[in-house]
Amino acid sequence: MANLELYRIFVEVAKEKNLTRASEKLHISQPAVTRHIKNLENELNMVLFKRTNGMELTEAGKRLYNELSTAIEKIVDVDKKYSLSNEIILATYGTMLSKVLSGPIADFYSKNKNSKITAITDNSRVLNNPLLSGDIDIAVLRKYNDDEYDKSKYKYIDLGKIDFYMVANNKSDLCKKKKVKIEDLKGKIIYIPRGDNNSTNAFQKLIDKFNLSSEVKRIDSVSMSQIIQEFDDCVGIANSMYLAKELEKGLYTVLDVDFEISPIEIGIYYRKDNSSTELKNLVKELKDFLNKTKRNNNYNKMI
Repeated sequence: MANLELYRIFVEVAKEKNLTRASEKLHISQPAVTRHIKNLENELNMVLFKRTNGMELTEAGKRLYNELSTAIEKIVDVDKKYSLSNEIILATYGTMLSKVLSGPIADFYSKNKNSKITAITDNSRVLNNPLLSGDIDIAVLRKYNDDEYDKSKYKYIDLGKIDFYMVANNKSDLCKKKKVKIEDLKGKIIYIPRGDNNSTNAFQKLIDKFNLSSEVKRIDSVSMSQIIQEFDDCVGIANSMYLAKELEKGLYTVLDVDFEISPIEIGIYYRKDNSSTELKNLVKELKDFLNKTKRNNNYNKMI
């Protein structure tokens, strides 16, 4: 007899008709989904999917799906409602999790010892999918438009704007300039954070306008920080929250520029139908910490 988890995975793949989308909704890797489907087929001794461009059900698969789908969905709903594991699914960016949220999450665990947080990290475009489908409990992400997420399922707490700054090695010739112009970046390697947000996209358009695109490299904020500390022939666009400790220590210089680097708006999304004490505690922990961090990271006074 196949276990319930295999049936749950089968139903999700059948609904999505795509292994990648199914793996995102199930929060497990695509190879693991493929392996589980194969195990189910072996246990039932039947082929459930046609492996073409997508995942189309065979006739046997259709019969199984028709019998299982409603029952599995009810079981999943009941499990979410009555589960004693107190699992909370959190979605955010990888750097946000490692550089910013690890502290408040550790504090949360110290006060809620029976809880478990499962973190999903990716870029904002990918994370928007589970937010739309309602598969996460809480998310710390950029602010989406109202039509980009299900307002009937999620409440949004606006945390305001996070500033971005241009930083350089303390020995860079740019540090000697009172105002850095966009033309001054010619010949410099310009590091921009990976991901999709209004700040980096607007800056990309600006450097395209001045034919500086060949100088641009997309990179994660941690690597950017290390490179700029070592080399003086580059600059980086730094999220003040991600690089707060480095900026406080003066490991590189915040440049005064004569062009705009737009901030981004961030906030917390959390499920309305999850009334658990643990989720409420986590929302409060993250909200208080992020608001405090934003207040402490006002680098305008440094420029």
